Amino acid sequence: MKYLFLFVFGIITCSAIDGQNIVVNSDLEEVNICDEHTAKCSPAGWFYFKADPAGYLNPNNTNKTISASGFHHFNLLAAGEQDSSRDYWQTKLLCPVEPGKKYTISVKVSAPWANPNLGDIGFWFTNQFITASKDTLLQPNYYVGFLDAKIKSLKNGWFLLYKEIIVSDTASVLVIGNFSKEKNSDIIFKRYRDIQPISILIDDIQINCDKASPCVINPHMKDSLYALKRRHSKIEPLKPAIVITTPEVSIDTVITKTAHQVDTISINSIQFALDDSRITDKGVKKMLSVLSEKKEEIEKLEVIGYTDDLGTEEHNYELSKNRAASAIKLLVEEIGIDPKIISVRGEGISRRFEKKDLNRRVDIFIYWK
Repeated sequence: MKYLFLFVFGIITCSAIDGQNIVVNSDLEEVNICDEHTAKCSPAGWFYFKADPAGYLNPNNTNKTISASGFHHFNLLAAGEQDSSRDYWQTKLLCPVEPGKKYTISVKVSAPWANPNLGDIGFWFTNQFITASKDTLLQPNYYVGFLDAKIKSLKNGWFLLYKEIIVSDTASVLVIGNFSKEKNSDIIFKRYRDIQPISILIDDIQINCDKASPCVINPHMKDSLYALKRRHSKIEPLKPAIVITTPEVSIDTVITKTAHQVDTISINSIQFALDDSRITDKGVKKMLSVLSEKKEEIEKLEVIGYTDDLGTEEHNYELSKNRAASAIKLLVEEIGIDPKIISVRGEGISRRFEKKDLNRRVDIFIYWK
């Protein structure tokens, strides 16, 4: 394994990565307000590979770790408890990469628990967005890794990775994540063993064209990507007049996805008393009772618990899980929902609303067939 504290190859000057950056919103600071919930949910121009974005604007992750620059970064799940569980984010490049051309790629990385492992991050260049409704493992035969990257140590536990590449195929979409052929269970066993899941923090993603051969930027691409607001349903295609058509790259990919896409609906504001996980509002049962009439039309439910920012992060994380569990009990015992179609997680502290009592809640996402 290659760890940053063991291998630092040299100093990178800022001028070494100057150039024409073709990654939209590369510092992740411009935030998308998703149409489904009228709330911040992802960086503008970027798309999560599943319906519900994860690892961006999550207070458990982003607020306790300072970003490399600005206030936002990705927290990518590099190896989850399940072998198919990893995170991927993607965007369409402002102009496609072209075979034979030289590019300088760079990214800033950190990790929540230890120095980051360079095997946990890669760039995959392809020609289509990846969409899936279930946990998905992407293991393309060819992707750009950073095991041979030059490294510069930055402030607050961040590192800058930098390398030059020459691509062999035309591609218009960048996907970032862990594309290792190893199973997640093997990665965890070899490395942390007692710490799981394994995450890597990502910020300031750049792909710079060679100054001697600049790219022809599509002047409408950024506006087109920013105009796609939905983040809790399948990725909408760009308007045909704006799409850059390129031949498909032949890459073998292990990907799990359903034959159809799903929409999501959020039922918000299941309210809780301070430091309490009991659901006392009788109106909640009445609000959810409509689900009993449409149980056969539901593919899955995702239940997510939150707390306000009073108390420690550890305590609030457990409390958020207990609140989600209370909602599941209500859904199963009172509404009659099959527990097999329900997934649950606690996200800990939420600062989405200015009023603290609104942050003490459970959100239920309903995926219709």
